[in-house]
Amino acid sequence: MPLCVQRWTLRRLDDAYKAFLRRLKARTGKAGFPRFRGKGCWGSFGFNEFSGIRFDGKRFRFRGVPGGLRVHLHRELPKGKICSCVFTRDAKGWSVCLQVRVEAQEKRSVSTSVGIDLGIKVFAYQSDGVILPNPRVARKAERRMRIRQRALARCKRGSNRRRKVKAELSRLHRKITNTRSTWLHQQSARIANSYDLIAAEDLNVKGMAKHPTLARSIHDASWGKFISMLSYKAERAGSTFITVNPRNTSQRCSGCGEIVPKTLAVRTHSCPSCGLVIDRDHNASLNILQAVVGLGQPNVADYGKRAARNLNEATN
Repeated sequence: MPLCVQRWTLRRLDDAYKAFLRRLKARTGKAGFPRFRGKGCWGSFGFNEFSGIRFDGKRFRFRGVPGGLRVHLHRELPKGKICSCVFTRDAKGWSVCLQVRVEAQEKRSVSTSVGIDLGIKVFAYQSDGVILPNPRVARKAERRMRIRQRALARCKRGSNRRRKVKAELSRLHRKITNTRSTWLHQQSARIANSYDLIAAEDLNVKGMAKHPTLARSIHDASWGKFISMLSYKAERAGSTFITVNPRNTSQRCSGCGEIVPKTLAVRTHSCPSCGLVIDRDHNASLNILQAVVGLGQPNVADYGKRAARNLNEATN
């Protein structure tokens, strides 16, 4: 085994203990002592030392690995310095994840802007009226998942049938993950390439996922993953991405600023002060964009154009 792989494994163990001590010192919830990981739980290895790595179009050549490793790239490798490389084994086989340091794109001048409100009924509501439906990938596969989990529970440990059923369950998990990731990549890329300024809520997804009834739907939506994708894709496209405090984004009227209390069951925002009646998620997305551009109280109809013009004047 190459020395760099052994160092990567030890570094991973060291990171786990450092994270445990950090949580223990912070005293925020359960610290979580690092658990022992058996052979069956360990499905990845990596390299962090790349002084001797190169890619010749078909194979990665590593120092200490005779002959290198043959790979099939699903997209062109970006030009830049490779920072880390992790090989992972899953139900379909082996895959490699590369981190490449590339030069950041210059920021574009702001001519188009959008605020995004994330939710469960609809995945995202944009301030310009575009609605992204919630794909609910895991929810749609619940029945197939339940059947395979019950079959796995009936199998004897160590049997060939258990290995086969476990492989089927792993393939289903992989399909769910890939379907969700593909959809998130497509939508985040579309938004990053279409707008010069993107505003979204700074959600505490970890805390929200503790909700007794909405936890499964929140995990299925993968808001955190979407925000992460949107952040790095906006930077790569030269767009500006900003997160704002989500406090009162649904309660505040985007037309006059009045606080209009409403429960989660109320899906329409109706302001008694200015008479504005719009979808609550649309109202929230307008407030999110307003918090970024720093306008007064905009008119809903011409909000997007005024927001972009105001930000341009402030930055020039």
